[in-house]
Amino acid sequence: MPEQTPLLELRDVHKRFGGVTALRGVDLEIYPGEVVALVGDNGAGKSTVVKTISGAIHADEGEFFVDGLRVGLGTPHAAAEAGISTVYQDLALCDNLDVVANLFLGAELGARPFAGLLRRLREPEMNRVAEETLEALALHIPSRDRSDCRARCAADRAGSRACPASCREGPGRTARHPQSA
Repeated sequence: MPEQTPLLELRDVHKRFGGVTALRGVDLEIYPGEVVALVGDNGAGKSTVVKTISGAIHADEGEFFVDGLRVGLGTPHAAAEAGISTVYQDLALCDNLDVVANLFLGAELGARPFAGLLRRLREPEMNRVAEETLEALALHIPSRDRSDCRARCAADRAGSRACPASCREGPGRTARHPQSA
């Protein structure tokens, strides 16, 4: 049987904040279908690992690979382009928006820009994708207009974007996502 390529791999990742070394030589391999938990004491570097994978902070040294290909994850956009989505412990949702708007927050589906500035949202498609995502994750939200489903909506956001890798930072509820890290 041929050896399987990791979905996500970190090699010798280092991160320093001034004189404080937050990460020293981190190696990590995550394979398709695996669920991996980073467990440790406060200040151990768990959030720093997640933030370097998601591009929220830039690693000082080390290499990142997605499906065996070396990638740069220095920005959240680069991580998203590589298929990595992150749900942070603060959930980064807006209480004044409904489930569909929160699900697509920052990744809205839109038509081509009008006059180079404005674009019309493809709301029917966004509603359809949201419905399919909620159904695929077996989540029932009593009212789509309520903001009491923050954790579920944040977790769904990763699944709706067809990301092969989803990082979830901090304590909280779990979601059924077949390839989560």
